[in-house]
Amino acid sequence: MIRLFLENRIGVLFLLPVIITIYFFLNYHTGYYLPSVEVNLGLWNIKTLDVTIFSLISAFLILVNAVGLNILININEFFDKNAYIVSLLYVVTMSFYHSFYSLNGSLIAHTFIILMLYQFFKLKQNIDGRAQVFNGALFAGVAATFFPPLLISLPFIITMVLIIRPFYLRETFLCIFGFGTPIIFALVYVWTSNTEINWMILDDKTNSQLQTDFIVSMVVFAVLLTLSIFSLSARLQKSSIRLKKQIQIIWVLIILAIFLGVVDFLFFKQIERFSLLMIPLSILLSYSFYHKNYGIVSSVVFYLTMLYSVLKFFIFSPHHSF
Repeated sequence: MIRLFLENRIGVLFLLPVIITIYFFLNYHTGYYLPSVEVNLGLWNIKTLDVTIFSLISAFLILVNAVGLNILININEFFDKNAYIVSLLYVVTMSFYHSFYSLNGSLIAHTFIILMLYQFFKLKQNIDGRAQVFNGALFAGVAATFFPPLLISLPFIITMVLIIRPFYLRETFLCIFGFGTPIIFALVYVWTSNTEINWMILDDKTNSQLQTDFIVSMVVFAVLLTLSIFSLSARLQKSSIRLKKQIQIIWVLIILAIFLGVVDFLFFKQIERFSLLMIPLSILLSYSFYHKNYGIVSSVVFYLTMLYSVLKFFIFSPHHSF
């Protein structure tokens, strides 16, 4: 399977809905990730809908994010040729999180973070970038309204811009204004609707197995990331300055995601906010599969991870009807 996604075959994207459907089918029949009739949309309050509707929207967004992330990588030529391994990695790694199976604000935020990266990757050092800076910051601000921990991300956003662009006071103001505009609208909504901000995504601390999944997945991702760093270092020696700066932006996003995840775990005993890591990790992990020395090891580790992501439904589920 990995070989198919490593090649320039756009048709493999049709396998993604099949993989997503399999995960949803297994979860539906085992109840591993408990469905919710309420969805926390951050500053936009908690909404109540049919569980099936939430699941369908979540599945659709997972697919959109996976394909969108892959398009982002291909148009910016992160690899020597078009490849679709990033989309597969995003789907499989996200399958370890509750938001894969039931909609919440963090998954919606993923969509807008990807759109933010799309804008920032369009920046060039010597060409006016005001439109890209404003649009990218605007998308980040929208993401923050759905995922309130991102309200503190403005310094990280500005850092991303400064990695590619020289410091321009006007662009910095545009970045602040773009980031703040959707947040102001959302706060006005909070005030006029007389609602409180719920910082809890879900009560996943009651499910110890989810935290076991997190530990297993993080160990695996750490192994793959280590291999990717060695592979990436070899790639960057021959790459353009532009690609090097784009990779630096990815690292800033990783630092932000780890910070938010650690804070969330310490204060709320939750792991769900670590899901933001899956966006940059899906990009960096892909490099390990292209290295002639580490490719086989990475493939074995990935297949074991994918196997565990399926077997857990049968081994650890509270109940199943197979």
